[in-house]
Formats: sequence, structure tokens, C-alpha cells
Amino acid sequence: MPKGVTDFLRTPDWKRQRGWRTAIWKGLSRVGLTGLHFLPVHSDWVEVTRLPMPIAGLDPAFVGVRLVLISDLHFSPFVSMPYLVQTLEMVNGLAPDLIIVSGDLITGGRAFSMGIASLLASLRASIGTIATLGNHDYTMFGRDRSMRGKTVADRLEHDIENAGVTVLRNEQLHLTHNNSVKPLVIVGLDDVWSGHLDAGRAFTGLSEKESIVCINHDPANAKELLGFPWQWMLSGHTHGRAIDENAAVKRLSLARVREFVRGHYALAPGKDLYVNRGLAYGKSRDRHCLPEITVFTLCGAV
Repeated sequence: MPKGVTDFLRTPDWKRQRGWRTAIWKGLSRVGLTGLHFLPVHSDWVEVTRLPMPIAGLDPAFVGVRLVLISDLHFSPFVSMPYLVQTLEMVNGLAPDLIIVSGDLITGGRAFSMGIASLLASLRASIGTIATLGNHDYTMFGRDRSMRGKTVADRLEHDIENAGVTVLRNEQLHLTHNNSVKPLVIVGLDDVWSGHLDAGRAFTGLSEKESIVCINHDPANAKELLGFPWQWMLSGHTHGRAIDENAAVKRLSLARVREFVRGHYALAPGKDLYVNRGLAYGKSRDRHCLPEITVFTLCGAV
């Protein structure tokens, strides 16, 4: 494609071009191709959801902390660096104190591992950025229990930790802030699809008396994890879709209906789940499938 055309497409004049660019976006959506994120998107096409995060026993030093949740970046041949640069700039523009990335950072191999590390290095949060892994971080095909899959995930962890991001795989991190006495505990679970999730290990030594936020890429097992001492669980994976929309799966009538699809779920007293729709593969055909950035403001539980 000639450079002049490429420059024109990548530097939109939204006042004049929003109409036809929206038409293209919606046209791609109708055939399930909005995952091809090559061009800039209008800010209206990425929804920013804002809500409080009440946590029982939260140290007063954490009240007002802004936690920004993103998920499912899927850096790959289908989701380009310019698109992710644009959306991560939106994240930085929200002035986060803490950023959480709930898995599926890549859909590809080693080259994309190093690329996503450079992208995440651009994130700015006063407390830090924490990530856990999803099924596509083990393989582009979404499910891999082989040693090769683990090697891919281990390399990804190494690359993004070198970029300044803390990776939690069945681990916990005790955060302090502004001379807080009681920490905010972040528990990150590893991917369930690849067989690496170990909740017993992740929650070792923790009790219900502590303020705990759990990161769990796939929310399907949220009810199974109710016995562990978390107050909020932050997930992604679904892209806001109630069923697996793979055409072959539908044809074979094997589509599995998801119980937890998008948004907030109060699972039990003091147990809240939030499912973020992710930054990649959003569908503008349905507003509830648009890419999403979630902004939580921490507060004490009433």
C-alpha cells in the first residue's frame, strides 16, 4: 500500500471521516472481523466503565486509589501495535494508581512476547502494573498443556517482568501505599485451560480478614473458587459474548453458554466478580461487546 495512503488511514480527521470509518467498523463487525485492529479507532469505540470497589477492612490509605483493569490485548498478526499503543495511551490518560492486566496478552510466539513487553512498559501507574496469564499466553490456539506451551508462557513472563510489570502465576503480592498499616493483597491465578491454575498455592496463608483482590483470566470457575478468601475477582476472556461464537462450534451444536459474560456479578456476600470485555476482538454490532477499560475506585465496604 502506498505510504501516502497508509499515512492517511493512520491519521484520521475524525470530524470529517468518522462516518465512513464507523461504517467500515460496523461492516467488519457483521462478519466478525473487528478483531483485525490495524487502524486507529474513535474513542467512542472503546468503552470506559467506572464503578466503586468496596472492600471490607480496607486500610484508609487505599481509599480513593484508582485501579484500572484491562484484559485480552491479544497482540498478534491480527491486533497491531498502533492500535494497542492508542488504547494504552487511553489507559494512561485515566491517571491510574494501579493497573491490572487479566491475561491473554498475546496470540502468537516469541516476537509478540517481546513486543507486548515494550507496549506494557509504556503504562504509567503510581503503585505499579500487575498481570497474570490467559490461555492464549500459552499458545495461539488457546489450549496447550505441553511443555512447549509452558515455555512460551515462561518467556512471556520473563519479557514483561523485564519491562517492569509484576507477573503473578498462582502467587500473591502484598501492596502498601501512603504508609498503610494493612496491605492490599493481589492474588494472581495462572491459566486454567493449560492446567496450571493452583488456587491452594495462590491463597496460601491468607484469611478472610485480609483485603484481597483476585485476578483470574477465565471467570467460568468463579463459583468453584468461592471458598477462598477473596473479596473481588477480576477476569476477562469472554469479550462480552455469552457463547463461543466459533462458526464450526456452532455448526456442531457444541457452543457452550457462559454463565459469567460481562460486567459485575455479586456472587455471595462480600464476593464480587467483574468480567472485563477486553481490548481486542470487540464487536461494535452490539454495544455490550465493545472493547472496554474498567476504572475502579477503591473504598471501604458499608
